[in-house]
Amino acid sequence: MLLTVLTGSCQKEVTQNCEGDGAQQVETFYNVAFENIPCSLHNIDADDKVVNLVIKTQADYENYFTCSTQLPDVDFDLYFILAGRYRHSNCAIFDSQQVLLCNNKILYRVGMLEQACQAITDVFYVTVIERSYESLSIEFDVKFVN
Repeated sequence: MLLTVLTGSCQKEVTQNCEGDGAQQVETFYNVAFENIPCSLHNIDADDKVVNLVIKTQADYENYFTCSTQLPDVDFDLYFILAGRYRHSNCAIFDSQQVLLCNNKILYRVGMLEQACQAITDVFYVTVIERSYESLSIEFDVKFVN
């Protein structure tokens, strides 16, 4: 019995391709709420180029988020937030995002577009996913698409 366990653990793990059909799209929530209310992160190190957060409680949400109006209501019994800020030395804007399930982990992809001007810019990104994924490791993939 022990020999079977040891032999089985030596088999090479198959790595799934996270492109195209190799990844499963994860449903996101509260998209309209966050699209319609300008928000940003605070209580973070302003000098950090990239800040990525996994927010699982109302207290952390209130600590890190600031919005132009009231914070959108998020039910933390059912969901949690993936969010971040990318500080760029030139103008940049948010372009797209997607959340994928791949290799038994969550992959949060964010695409940004660089603009033709010279000003330090913070690009804010946020998405909300179901709590059923909270035990998986989370990888942020934030990059320019142009």
